[in-house]
Amino acid sequence: MTAYADQKCYGEIIVFQKFDDQMIYPYFINPSREKNKKSEVQNKAIMIQKRKPTQDELLAQKKIEETHLKKVEEKKNLENKKQLDAAVAKEILENGEKKWMVQVTLAPNQNKANMVQSQLQAKGYKVITSATTKGIRVMVDPVNDYAIAQIIREKIISDESLDLKSAWVFKWASLTQQ
Repeated sequence: MTAYADQKCYGEIIVFQKFDDQMIYPYFINPSREKNKKSEVQNKAIMIQKRKPTQDELLAQKKIEETHLKKVEEKKNLENKKQLDAAVAKEILENGEKKWMVQVTLAPNQNKANMVQSQLQAKGYKVITSATTKGIRVMVDPVNDYAIAQIIREKIISDESLDLKSAWVFKWASLTQQ
């Protein structure tokens, strides 16, 4: 009979060593059917886990493609908007989508224009200034109807607290929004 000094088990392999020599002898155990079934279940679980990263990768790739498509679409929309804005500007210049403005004064300097502007804004008017070669125009925000512009003009002239003797109504076409 042989005595064994050491015996260790590594899964399905048992390794042992005899007392009388220094050799290590592996001994393989035949796996039982239950272990085969367990390993098959584990292999299926591993396969499913291997599939999940590929599904995750596909989803990530899909998201990247969607963001790329969104960026391309936004770029096209921006280009279309620029073309539309250019067409609108051209239309305004050619056909003159004009509005009626009430010019209150032509101030000789910016200080006088600022003073008149603050007086009108205190009364609730929206005021626009525009520099010209002769001075600075002080105008009340445009309206679409000539009759309304005339009413605003009469109201400004009749208001004694503003101390404005005259005002003019004229057509105004601007490429920038007021």
